[in-house]
Amino acid sequence: MSLKRRITLTICSIIILLLALISYIIYTKSASIINKDAEAYMESQLDRAQENIDLLIQIHQLETEKLALDLSVRRFLDHQIDARALNDYLTTTMQEKNKFNNYYMDLFIINKAGHIVSTTMPSAMNLDLSTRKYFREAKKFNKTVTSDILTARSDGSLIVIIVSPIIDNTNRVIAYAGTSIYAESLSNFIKTFELGKTGYYVIIDSNNLILSHPNEKLIATKATNINYDIPDEFRRNRETNVISTINTKSLFNNNGSTELQMYKLIESNNWVLTAVLPESEMQEKSLSLLTYVIIIGILITILAIFVGTYISNKISVPIVAITKYINHAAHGSLLISKSISDSINGFKYPEEHSVHTHTENHVKSDDEIGNLTRSFKNLKEYLASAVHQFNGESEQLIKTSQELSYTIEETSSRTAKFISVLSHDLKTSITLIKGYAKGILSGIIESEDVKNRFIEGIYHSAEDIERITCDILDSAYEAQSIPKLYSEHVDMRKFASKLFETAKQYAKDSGRQFEGLLLCEEGELLIDSIKISRAWNNLLNNAIKYSLEGSKIRVHIIQENNKITFKITDEGIGIAPGDIDRIFDIFYTGQHDNRKGYGLGLFIAKSFVEAHGSTLYVTSQPQQGSTFYFTLDVHEAV
Repeated sequence: MSLKRRITLTICSIIILLLALISYIIYTKSASIINKDAEAYMESQLDRAQENIDLLIQIHQLETEKLALDLSVRRFLDHQIDARALNDYLTTTMQEKNKFNNYYMDLFIINKAGHIVSTTMPSAMNLDLSTRKYFREAKKFNKTVTSDILTARSDGSLIVIIVSPIIDNTNRVIAYAGTSIYAESLSNFIKTFELGKTGYYVIIDSNNLILSHPNEKLIATKATNINYDIPDEFRRNRETNVISTINTKSLFNNNGSTELQMYKLIESNNWVLTAVLPESEMQEKSLSLLTYVIIIGILITILAIFVGTYISNKISVPIVAITKYINHAAHGSLLISKSISDSINGFKYPEEHSVHTHTENHVKSDDEIGNLTRSFKNLKEYLASAVHQFNGESEQLIKTSQELSYTIEETSSRTAKFISVLSHDLKTSITLIKGYAKGILSGIIESEDVKNRFIEGIYHSAEDIERITCDILDSAYEAQSIPKLYSEHVDMRKFASKLFETAKQYAKDSGRQFEGLLLCEEGELLIDSIKISRAWNNLLNNAIKYSLEGSKIRVHIIQENNKITFKITDEGIGIAPGDIDRIFDIFYTGQHDNRKGYGLGLFIAKSFVEAHGSTLYVTSQPQQGSTFYFTLDVHEAV
């Protein structure tokens, strides 16, 4: 092998080894950073999914408790109607509930002995549930209980049953209301939550049976059969709700790939929510970065070949000259002296020696030192640019992760605040009802006026509970789907006058000054009048709630060409500029004073207005008031 090739090979080998070492260091460090970010993202997504599943289960529990309070059920238990009439009523009720989401398989009533005495399914009549775990727990603790996954006897469907006690006026359990929910509905609900590109969620009940899984064939199978082994100490540690992270080898993947599993208890019952993310997805970004490093390395290696060739040429020129002149030295001492002199000059002044050789041998030569200098300068600039780009991408990734974590924490905080306020209001109303009822039942109160006042208190508290429940159910539905409209042609003048008079009367009844302007001609609106009325009432209620008595409420309903504008202006506390973009978010209540609210009114109003193809606008000045308005299309009267 020639000297030039040995020098070139040595230089290229050194560069390739350094490149491999640098690539390994970059890959391992970036993989560690990216994996930590992935785990943090996975944990935050798991929290979000767990909170939403808890909310869904609580909604179904509220529906069951609502059934336990149903007047038709009470009339049946008081023997005022027969089982057939109640069966028909339950069937109609279930059909109404299943119009939008096919959640329910059955609604039924159980007597104290544990037998079904009324149901939507004739084959389930008189079925004995007294030995079932969920019934025994509901009977023992007098509370609403949710079962693990079960198989329906009627058609083999996989279901979850919720049982709630029915309590009479003496606080005594007289029967139990029950609902059967398709387990598939939980799977469909959890599918709406993303976990990376290929990650997914699994729900495991207290018997270690899979309740929800993307692969529906695995539902109701043992979790341990497919490597979802929940440690016993994890369930026993439910009070601390510690998150366990376990890396396992997946048995249901043919390629035996490794995946990251993260567990968290569902607070509503002893179920476990499992988040699963393949390790290959976490490695994608590291591999992508490694690909860039390898490409750059190949380019550097190619450049190293040229640099090695150039350097080997510069180093070998004087050596070749010495060899040449030594061969001629045998012919005379004069040639020996000349060769030694030329060789020394070649070592000291390589460029001059190259020019001299070019003159003698007629070999073409360029400014090789200048080219090498320029090449190193370009390489330095390129490497500096690559490092800067990598730093920018890393900072952007960290910033995005931090913003995502902040958004999730803020949403969780708003949800927790909503549940706290809701629990307080429900408890207050229920306490008032129990207090009034106890006072009436005690027989101590003889005054009819006092009794009537107590009965009115019970009625108003029940209305509060009904309103709160309806708002929760409506907002939960609106958050999951686009509102369904029942549009019809409505006389514009009559409808506008109705909303105008409603606002006028409400403002006067609440002690506010009313100032209004109603300008509209003949025409029709193609709208869902109930939903537009509700959106209008929500805006009006906010204007009253956040303004003082004696202040003005201005209402303008004005038609301009083929549009009609509905506008409400108050002189209340206003909205801070930082809250304007978030007031329409669900559960958001702003930083106002201690006025009670759930953060649902503006969310529902915006959903209804946007469903009509319009937009809900807002302008506000702190401590000066706010204006909300929207427009609707006017059609010619038919």
